[in-house]
Amino acid sequence: MSNDQVDLEVVEQQIQTGEAIQKFRDDLIKLQNYPEWKNIIEEGYFKEEAARLVMAKSADLSPDSLRLIDNMISGVGAFAQWLEGIKNRGRDVDRYLPEWEETRNEIIQGEGSH
Repeated sequence: MSNDQVDLEVVEQQIQTGEAIQKFRDDLIKLQNYPEWKNIIEEGYFKEEAARLVMAKSADLSPDSLRLIDNMISGVGAFAQWLEGIKNRGRDVDRYLPEWEETRNEIIQGEGSH
Protein backbone atom coordinates (compact mmCIF):
# COMPACT_ATOMS: atom_id res chain seq x y z
CA MET A 1 0.00 0.00 0.00
CA SER A 2 1.50 3.33 -1.02
CA ASN A 3 1.79 6.35 1.25
CA ASP A 4 -0.89 8.09 -0.84
CA GLN A 5 -3.29 5.20 -0.23
CA VAL A 6 -2.60 5.29 3.50
CA ASP A 7 -3.03 9.07 3.55
CA LEU A 8 -6.26 8.75 1.60
CA GLU A 9 -7.63 6.19 4.05
CA VAL A 10 -6.74 8.43 6.99
CA VAL A 11 -8.38 11.48 5.43
CA GLU A 12 -11.47 9.51 4.43
CA GLN A 13 -11.76 8.24 8.02
CA GLN A 14 -11.48 11.83 9.29
CA ILE A 15 -14.25 12.86 6.89
CA GLN A 16 -16.51 9.98 7.94
CA THR A 17 -15.93 10.68 11.62
CA GLY A 18 -16.51 14.39 11.05
CA GLU A 19 -19.76 13.76 9.23
CA ALA A 20 -20.93 11.51 12.08
CA ILE A 21 -20.10 14.28 14.57
CA GLN A 22 -22.05 16.78 12.47
CA LYS A 23 -25.06 14.45 12.34
CA PHE A 24 -24.91 13.91 16.10
CA ARG A 25 -24.83 17.69 16.63
CA ASP A 26 -27.65 18.26 14.14
CA ASP A 27 -29.76 15.59 15.85
CA LEU A 28 -29.18 17.27 19.20
CA ILE A 29 -30.25 20.64 17.79
CA LYS A 30 -33.40 19.05 16.35
CA LEU A 31 -34.22 17.54 19.75
CA GLN A 32 -33.63 20.84 21.50
CA ASN A 33 -36.17 22.51 19.24
CA TYR A 34 -38.98 20.22 20.39
CA PRO A 35 -41.28 21.74 23.02
CA GLU A 36 -40.97 18.49 25.00
CA TRP A 37 -37.19 19.03 25.29
CA LYS A 38 -37.73 22.55 26.50
CA ASN A 39 -40.32 21.37 29.05
CA ILE A 40 -38.57 18.26 30.34
CA ILE A 41 -34.86 19.04 30.02
CA GLU A 42 -34.54 22.81 30.10
CA GLU A 43 -37.33 23.65 32.53
CA GLY A 44 -37.70 20.38 34.43
CA TYR A 45 -34.09 19.28 34.78
CA PHE A 46 -31.80 22.27 34.32
CA LYS A 47 -33.99 24.71 36.23
CA GLU A 48 -36.40 22.94 38.59
CA GLU A 49 -34.33 19.88 39.48
CA ALA A 50 -31.14 21.94 39.83
CA ALA A 51 -32.93 24.40 42.14
CA ARG A 52 -34.45 21.55 44.15
CA LEU A 53 -31.02 19.99 44.63
CA VAL A 54 -29.48 23.27 45.73
CA MET A 55 -32.30 23.81 48.22
CA ALA A 56 -31.90 20.23 49.50
CA LYS A 57 -28.29 21.03 50.39
CA SER A 58 -29.55 23.35 53.11
CA ALA A 59 -31.64 20.60 54.76
CA ASP A 60 -30.49 18.74 57.84
CA LEU A 61 -29.28 15.59 56.10
CA SER A 62 -26.69 12.93 56.75
CA PRO A 63 -23.22 13.34 55.25
CA ASP A 64 -23.97 10.49 52.82
CA SER A 65 -27.15 12.19 51.64
CA LEU A 66 -25.32 15.49 51.19
CA ARG A 67 -22.62 13.73 49.14
CA LEU A 68 -25.32 12.19 46.97
CA ILE A 69 -26.87 15.63 46.41
CA ASP A 70 -23.44 17.06 45.53
CA ASN A 71 -22.98 14.28 42.98
CA MET A 72 -26.40 14.95 41.51
CA ILE A 73 -25.64 18.67 41.24
CA SER A 74 -22.37 17.80 39.50
CA GLY A 75 -24.36 15.57 37.15
CA VAL A 76 -26.51 18.50 36.05
CA GLY A 77 -23.39 20.46 35.15
CA ALA A 78 -21.73 17.49 33.48
CA PHE A 79 -24.78 16.88 31.30
CA ALA A 80 -24.90 20.54 30.27
CA GLN A 81 -21.17 20.45 29.42
CA TRP A 82 -21.60 17.24 27.43
CA LEU A 83 -24.36 18.83 25.35
CA GLU A 84 -22.26 21.94 24.75
CA GLY A 85 -19.31 19.73 23.80
CA ILE A 86 -21.39 18.08 21.10
CA LYS A 87 -22.12 21.49 19.61
CA ASN A 88 -18.49 22.61 19.89
CA ARG A 89 -17.19 19.48 18.17
CA GLY A 90 -19.74 20.02 15.41
CA ARG A 91 -18.53 23.60 14.92
CA ASP A 92 -14.93 22.38 14.78
CA VAL A 93 -15.84 19.86 12.09
CA ASP A 94 -17.71 22.56 10.16
CA ARG A 95 -14.45 24.50 10.10
CA TYR A 96 -12.11 21.62 9.19
CA LEU A 97 -14.23 19.40 6.94
CA PRO A 98 -13.66 21.52 3.79
CA GLU A 99 -9.89 21.23 4.35
CA TRP A 100 -10.11 17.47 4.76
CA GLU A 101 -12.19 17.16 1.60
CA GLU A 102 -9.69 19.31 -0.28
CA THR A 103 -6.82 17.14 0.97
CA ARG A 104 -8.69 14.02 -0.15
CA ASN A 105 -9.21 15.51 -3.62
CA GLU A 106 -5.53 16.46 -3.87
CA ILE A 107 -4.46 12.92 -2.94
CA ILE A 108 -6.86 11.43 -5.49
CA GLN A 109 -5.65 13.80 -8.19
CA GLY A 110 -2.04 13.03 -7.25
CA GLU A 111 -2.69 9.28 -7.58
CA GLY A 112 -4.18 9.81 -11.02
CA SER A 113 -1.07 11.59 -12.26
CA HIS A 114 1.31 8.75 -11.32
